[in-house]
Amino acid sequence: MLFNTSQPELTVDEISHQTQIPVSTVYRYIRVLSDKGFLEKSGTKSYRLGLRFVELNRVAGGSNRDLRLIVLPSMKRIADQIIETVSLMRLFNKYAICIESIEGRHVVRVIIEQGRLQPLHTGASSKVLLAWLDEEEWDSYLQMPLLPITENTIIDVDEYKRQLHQTRERGFATSDGEIDDGGRAIAVPLFDGKGKILAALSVEGPSFRMTDDIMAQYLDLLLTEAETIRRQLA
Repeated sequence: MLFNTSQPELTVDEISHQTQIPVSTVYRYIRVLSDKGFLEKSGTKSYRLGLRFVELNRVAGGSNRDLRLIVLPSMKRIADQIIETVSLMRLFNKYAICIESIEGRHVVRVIIEQGRLQPLHTGASSKVLLAWLDEEEWDSYLQMPLLPITENTIIDVDEYKRQLHQTRERGFATSDGEIDDGGRAIAVPLFDGKGKILAALSVEGPSFRMTDDIMAQYLDLLLTEAETIRRQLA
């Protein structure tokens, strides 16, 4: 997490250095996040978390408590078998937010902290969260500029919509270095008893371990637990 008690304020250069994102791209993200209230200026050069993070904390915590309690046993079963990071994400305004995560136990692993926000054009979970909405809603969620985070980030709206159609047809989504260089992920949807999309359940790990064959095995685990969760929510 960039902003914490030891560094509550950061400059653009500091954010760029810690994230390895170019300064020009950091400026674009700061402009968008400031407009949404997630960041606010402190002094002439520094930024700090904005008031919207009060709401963000509520969304990541108490308001999702019941869903987290239902899904957590399934997440633990998956994590115990594969030792990779397992996460649960939901829609939050124009972002995907992690509401629960079990960190992988390998030395080299992908870390997704509870409360993490990611743009909706990045990552397997984001594709899942959008794919089962009405197609008319896609444009409203993709109004923000599709800014590149890595060289694999999808920044073409038509290509992203094609992948959303593919996700719905296959029943799952994958990503390869769209958010973190060298990271791969696979995600499945979680539905309520009426077939409404509630959240995305995913596994994340480094690409050298997340081969296609391994991801196929993880998909079986995810789908099995997703069905268990669906029955509990019915």
